[in-house]
Amino acid sequence: MSSDGERIEQHLHVLRLIMERDGLTLPEALQRFSVVVPEEDHKAVLQLWERKQRSTIIRISSPTELSEVGPRSWFAEWDTSSGYYWRRQRSFLRHVLRREEYEIDSVDRSSDRVLAHLENPQHPSRFNVRGLVVGHVQSGKTGNFSALIAKAADAGYKIVIVLSGLHNSLRQQTQKRLQRDLGHEDVEFPEGVGQGESDKWWTWLTNDSLGGDFNTSANAGFLQGHNQVILVVKKNKSRLDRLLGWLENKVPDHVPVLVIDDEADQASVNTGGNRHGGKPIAEVSDLTSADYDGDAPAEDELDPSAINLRIRKLLNSFARCSYVAYTATPFANVLINPDARDWEAGQDVFPRDFILTLPHPPGTTYVGPERLFGREQLPGENANPDGLDVIRVVPDLEVLQVAPPRTKKRSSSPQVASSLRRALWDFLLAAAGRLARSGKDHPCTMLVHVDMRKEAQDQLAEEIRGELSHIRQQWLYNRSEFLPLLRDRWEKEFRPLTSSIDLDLDAPFEGLEPYLDALLQPGIELRVLNSNHDDELDFDIESNLKAVLVGGNKLSRGVTVEGLLVSYFVRRTAYYDTLLQMGRWFGYRGDYVDLTRLYSTDELIRWFHDLATIEEELRRQIEHYARRGFSPMKAAPRIRSHEKMLPTSKNKMKEAEEQESFDGRKLQTLRFPFDDPAALDLFEHNLGETRRLLSSLGAPKHNEPGKFGWEGVSADAILRFLESFRFGDQQSLDVSAVTRYIQAQTAYNELVSWRVLVSSTRSSHGGIKAVDLGITGQPLVPMIHRSRLALDPTSLGVVTDPSDEMFGLSAEQISEAHRSYEDDTFSGLGDAFRAQRPAREGLLVLYPIDPTSQPGRNASNRRPLFADDASRPDCVVTYSISFPHSSSAAANTYLAGPKGRLR
Repeated sequence: MSSDGERIEQHLHVLRLIMERDGLTLPEALQRFSVVVPEEDHKAVLQLWERKQRSTIIRISSPTELSEVGPRSWFAEWDTSSGYYWRRQRSFLRHVLRREEYEIDSVDRSSDRVLAHLENPQHPSRFNVRGLVVGHVQSGKTGNFSALIAKAADAGYKIVIVLSGLHNSLRQQTQKRLQRDLGHEDVEFPEGVGQGESDKWWTWLTNDSLGGDFNTSANAGFLQGHNQVILVVKKNKSRLDRLLGWLENKVPDHVPVLVIDDEADQASVNTGGNRHGGKPIAEVSDLTSADYDGDAPAEDELDPSAINLRIRKLLNSFARCSYVAYTATPFANVLINPDARDWEAGQDVFPRDFILTLPHPPGTTYVGPERLFGREQLPGENANPDGLDVIRVVPDLEVLQVAPPRTKKRSSSPQVASSLRRALWDFLLAAAGRLARSGKDHPCTMLVHVDMRKEAQDQLAEEIRGELSHIRQQWLYNRSEFLPLLRDRWEKEFRPLTSSIDLDLDAPFEGLEPYLDALLQPGIELRVLNSNHDDELDFDIESNLKAVLVGGNKLSRGVTVEGLLVSYFVRRTAYYDTLLQMGRWFGYRGDYVDLTRLYSTDELIRWFHDLATIEEELRRQIEHYARRGFSPMKAAPRIRSHEKMLPTSKNKMKEAEEQESFDGRKLQTLRFPFDDPAALDLFEHNLGETRRLLSSLGAPKHNEPGKFGWEGVSADAILRFLESFRFGDQQSLDVSAVTRYIQAQTAYNELVSWRVLVSSTRSSHGGIKAVDLGITGQPLVPMIHRSRLALDPTSLGVVTDPSDEMFGLSAEQISEAHRSYEDDTFSGLGDAFRAQRPAREGLLVLYPIDPTSQPGRNASNRRPLFADDASRPDCVVTYSISFPHSSSAAANTYLAGPKGRLR
């Protein structure tokens, strides 16, 4: 593979250091230090610099902090930038890994905020701090706690225990990362930060071999507080028992301990019960021995109740301890009962002292659920985020081919379905495209995850192996026929999307051919990652691996798959957290996201879209509680329910309570069965109900171009309209729950008076179609244009006009809303407007949509409202309903953990 790209990157890196040191521009640095960069490379260096500068303005956000006591006073006097361990780690990130300054600044800020909530390690009294840090899936949580460990060690924490998942491979991965970032005798600079000064050496009581977990032969003399000690330990019952036995009475009271619990929603949450007065703990496990790497474990080896009990004992075995849980899927953690106690193990691991949500990674390279799948528009937003056009649907019949159901009567063998064959071709093209684009070698991988059963994975892997052999044979011996097929797929499947994202990245097929040859001459490797096989992933050793990876649980939580280009994923699960953690395709792929592809079922694609909404809504709730100064014990964040899934396994949410609340929210009808011929009756019915409502209101009190408004409408009239209006299956809008909420609020003298607004287009020029909505004195109303989502064709995605939220507000209220939004009191302007609306008043906005609506010229993620040959109604009516903030106790179904007792 060509190293031109690496050479240009190296030139630019050196020049940037010179520019920072001497205050020069890039052309000045090139001219003054021409001996550093050959003249023939000047143009390429300038082009790379321009491409990096073109990326935009990067906004660095701070974490949201929900805290019992706020940042602790000691931190105000502590300067993390002067610490030995952090300065070395920062220098390594900057100069060896070449992280951008904004990336380092984000980690620096976020880890500072976590440290600020820990107790001062020099504090004279005993302490036991418990907190939670919520990151994003595959977004670099390890980088955050690696920085936290360095800063905590600088501040005086002497022992660090990292609890790292259930698998040996994940524990090994974490150990290697920390050895690189903190210093280890076997990881020399520049492979890591280096061992450093002899009096600052870390004492590692675990090692980076696959079986290098803690064992009791470790020297306990290192625990007296004279050494900087670290252990990376797997969350297995027997391993934690060994650690507890070895630690007993060996750590002096004056030694401060930091415990990091990685993937803290897995195994750390109690799924059984707490013992009161000697009652036995109920050990109910949602994990099986298939999740365990190594020898067959005892029945309760992976039981979360048993592991939770031992983590609690571990925390209680130290006089001075700070515990920080990390997860990207905190659904189980926030549902823990804050007051739960066990007679032996004490308080549960609820984050009573603080919850921090890490901001979205800065820049454009991170691809999370929202960017990939899109999500619903939330209150205060101008539009809903659309997903990327990289998702391809696997038909249900083909799911049965790759993962045939197992029955007692017969068991079919899996086969390579047409969609899986296309995915393999796409992988080859994407790999060649990425290598050609960068001009340097990279890992290139494909993930196949279709079944939790190991025998099914093994059988499908053999079929894929045969298909890969066939592809190689076609390339080597039948290239004249095979090459045009690959060219056609590249031209039709890849180039249009690449051009729409960045025209400069577009590449003709001819540039890929040498890279395809380099991939197919030796052939693509296939690895099966389950306990039936010895295959492993170690990107430190195989930094440029080219392979198709087949697996299940082992390819889920925590494992980083470098260079992941294509994923074939059709495995269903009933839980939010499990489904999100299976998404190994999330992560830092922004510089080649146009080359990635995800093959999945229509159902799973919708579920991921729903989860992106649920996840963002939970983060906003935590922000809302933080603005109101709540502590974790008082907040009890709510998690939106889903028709088909649960937030986490039932035995992790035994204490959860159902709640209903539309306080300060906006809902809108977005889903309609556009492709169903019977839907014509639905649209005509809705138009009739709209005319019935509006004709009953008399002439509009407010009449301006495109806006017709009424005030003082009764709650009964609104309820009748909502109950009669029909739309598609929309998880986010349960009409019966909405009407119950309105009825309940009227009992508190809230939502008793409504404003109704018809929001149409302000223009009435030729080409704008109009409809009769039954408005007195306004026989025709011009319709607006809206198209539907290409990847989710029953959804309009977004309909509302944010300015409609201002209807009925005074100039003073609008000004106050803008002020509170600008000073970050509210995360969205719509939320700020709703805060100004009196609790007695609701807002219903009606939107008449032209059924002939077409997507905009460049809207690749959109499709026409109706197919060209479909029958169309006179108008598609949708609505939004906006609720003011309320102080009453009325409630839609959400799940929330119980609030803690006031202390």
